Amino acid sequence: MDFQQLEQLGEELRGMGHKRRQLVEQIYNEVKEGDQHTSQELYEELSAVSEKTIGIIQQQKQLFDAEVSKM
Repeated sequence: MDFQQLEQLGEELRGMGHKRRQLVEQIYNEVKEGDQHTSQELYEELSAVSEKTIGIIQQQKQLFDAEVSKM
């Protein structure tokens, strides 16, 4: 198993988690202020970041699946 690749994916996930948290806070504030347009744009960005995050998690899973299947 390529530990460096797993480590890189982990770093990407940490960064994506931070970005998602920021977006959630921004969306919450915009909704609270009643700015529907901005909150919708931020939600779309959150959705895109979430999809990318899911893709990274799937890559990690595939790496582990491949390694475990060799056992």
